[in-house]
Amino acid sequence: MNPQGRVKYQVWLMIAVVFILGGVTGASLDRLYMLKNKPQAAAGPNRWRQAMMDDMKKEMNLTDDQVTQIRSVYDQMRKEFQPKQFAECPAVKEMRERTRSKIFEVLSPEQQKLYDEFTAKREADRGRHR
Repeated sequence: MNPQGRVKYQVWLMIAVVFILGGVTGASLDRLYMLKNKPQAAAGPNRWRQAMMDDMKKEMNLTDDQVTQIRSVYDQMRKEFQPKQFAECPAVKEMRERTRSKIFEVLSPEQQKLYDEFTAKREADRGRHR
């Protein structure tokens, strides 16, 4: 290989190494950020669900009985949702509305408003993380 070819090879090799190191560094920092700022997201779905229920209880002043009933509604709807994986599917939208209606049966009118605010905030957060 002539000196000019060797230099080109070294330049392309350096570019590839920098690219790979950038990807590894980015992935590592993302994981570190998620662990630091959202420990329940990195710990699995059950912990995430518990954190969501804790947030709802705190923000909407739910009683323990209301938490139990709402958790039951979510569990029931989760079983129905398992085969349906598409968020834009009309059946999923219908299921979300049924879930909302059942939860509203448990909540007071003031808590219903807080629930709508809570779910809107979660949807906005979910949209930012996609």
